[in-house]
Amino acid sequence: MILRLIHTNGSMSELTVTAWPVRIGRDPACEVAFDKAVYPTVSREHARIERTESGPVLIHRSGRNKTLLNNQPIEDSAPLKVGDRIRLGPSGPTVEIVSVETSGAKSVRAVKPDMPVEPTQLDEPAGGYGATVQAGSQHFNLLRGSLAAERIEVGRGGVIGREKDKVQFLLDHPHVSRRHARLTLDGDRVVLADLDSANGTHVNGRRISKPVVLNEGDRIDIGPFSLQFDGEALVSRSRSNNIELVARKLKRIVQDRATGNPLTLLHDVSLIVRPREFVCLLGPSGSGKSTLLAMLSGRNPPDGGFVEVNGEELYANFAALKQDIAVVPQKDVLHDSLAIGTALRYTAELRLPSDTGRDEIEGSVSDILEVVGLTNRRATLIRHLSGGQVKRASLANELISRPSLLFLDEVTSGLDEQTDREMMELFRQVADSGKTVVCITHSLANVEATCHLVVILTEGGRMAFVGTPDEAKEYFGVARLGDVYGKLATRKPEEWQLALKTSPFYARCVLDRLRIDTEPETDKEQASEVKIRQGVNPFRQAWILIRRYTAIWRGDAQAVLAMLGQSLLVALLLGTVFGKVGDTENPSERVQRTVNLLFLLSVACFWFGCNNAAKEIVKERVIYSRERDFNLRIDSYYASKFAVLVVIALMQVGILFSIVRMWCGPPGSKAIASKGRGNCWRRG
Repeated sequence: MILRLIHTNGSMSELTVTAWPVRIGRDPACEVAFDKAVYPTVSREHARIERTESGPVLIHRSGRNKTLLNNQPIEDSAPLKVGDRIRLGPSGPTVEIVSVETSGAKSVRAVKPDMPVEPTQLDEPAGGYGATVQAGSQHFNLLRGSLAAERIEVGRGGVIGREKDKVQFLLDHPHVSRRHARLTLDGDRVVLADLDSANGTHVNGRRISKPVVLNEGDRIDIGPFSLQFDGEALVSRSRSNNIELVARKLKRIVQDRATGNPLTLLHDVSLIVRPREFVCLLGPSGSGKSTLLAMLSGRNPPDGGFVEVNGEELYANFAALKQDIAVVPQKDVLHDSLAIGTALRYTAELRLPSDTGRDEIEGSVSDILEVVGLTNRRATLIRHLSGGQVKRASLANELISRPSLLFLDEVTSGLDEQTDREMMELFRQVADSGKTVVCITHSLANVEATCHLVVILTEGGRMAFVGTPDEAKEYFGVARLGDVYGKLATRKPEEWQLALKTSPFYARCVLDRLRIDTEPETDKEQASEVKIRQGVNPFRQAWILIRRYTAIWRGDAQAVLAMLGQSLLVALLLGTVFGKVGDTENPSERVQRTVNLLFLLSVACFWFGCNNAAKEIVKERVIYSRERDFNLRIDSYYASKFAVLVVIALMQVGILFSIVRMWCGPPGSKAIASKGRGNCWRRG
């Protein structure tokens, strides 16, 4: 059984227990033991969970304090299901049922509220509000959390990094460089310095470029690890597979293009998504689903309210958090002339630290292909994959850097029902592996069987419901989830929003989950994106992009032949129109024809370059925007385009010039050729 402990100070931790019964109390012998000094009102054995044939049952044991199940006190016993919350007294800690499965689990003790831990790693996917969609094999273990010390004692200092046996403080994740940062002691002071890491070291949300003295309470972000300095040690709370996403009172107002009046796209939306949860955003067109997803993923700041990731304001700390966030857009962000294995390898080279070895990259590619079920299609060009396989490839492209927060924007649109089901089950398995997954979908056929929570929006971006799919059908009084849309039209959006906020579903899924409802402190002087990208090696990045761009052209031979064919066609047209310009006896006419020919040759060469470059940059707009989130430099990007397109343009110009010179024989061409040969003879 997997339990989530929610402490009264807002911190959370997860643990897995296999012993039955599961005793909950302050007695150290309990399977779930709370510290007496922190929770004096918790009884020695406050409650227990016993296994029965019909499922787990909660039994009240305390003689002086109440046990509340979903905010209702129980007298004797009550059945439990996934999603239930057990509170030890009116103001005590809460135990939430995450999963009732125990396969391969290990018993873990509870901890004090000031020592949060990562979710326990399981051999099977964790459950949620519905039945767990089991992975077909153990390959989803590849997406599990990463190794990190819960408390890093500074001691004599040392190096922080991912290189095992060669660093003093190990943070094992692809976003962490081999030697990422160094802690040193300067008298009584602790100094932190970045070691030219690929993704940077952030202190209180700002990337550091020189050594800084740490003060008590400072927060250090290294890859997906958030470390807080308590004066003697760094207390770790990894975001790796441990992200809670909180949206508080989000609002979005734009100007109506037709009337010029303010138009509200999103109105007072609050939402909490926890680790291992697969949440679907549903609603009719124009209900604000894409607007909400853009805000939650850090792409579009709200006009009101704010978004938090593990208690940190997203937009104020986006530079430190963005590489732990992945967005799979509706439009595929892959070059279809590359094999899927090759495309993923270049993505890994661009997104993973520069000190990542070739074996590590190839291993990451193999792992992710296994996760999405495309191992046997590794050498297949992306344009030859089926629609469902392309969607899997797009997902693999985002999972290659092991993000913990995944957003899916209508990625199942246009798929048949069977493929839609396979993709939704895959998303659920990714969530079960520890990710926090938020999805927009218009196909509701497989939502009930796969997702934990549904968030239903109505016109004007107002939230009409939040809860499980079964609860949604009960709430709206419909037999099928798809009938909810018709039901929304029977009442005004304001009425649906008001009804939801007074419902027990909103209390359980939003209010009970929210921590203290105050605006988080933010550091307004954040490092700009320009400064962050300046830390990236432009030559290395340009070389990777040049190799990828060359591979793209090699995989699209027809496009190369078409571009070279343009030169041939223009040369034939010029030859047909002008013929031998030197055969004209009239000197002025010969000069005029020569000038016209040279002018058209210049225009043709200029057009070749513009035609090649413009369409290449435009068609990669979506890919370019996504890679900018991983510190893609503009100069490196354009340098790669320039280097490859110059070679292609020279080939086009060479073909054009050779044919026109032989056919038209413009004055001076023979002299130039003779002079060139003469120089060669003289050099010889």
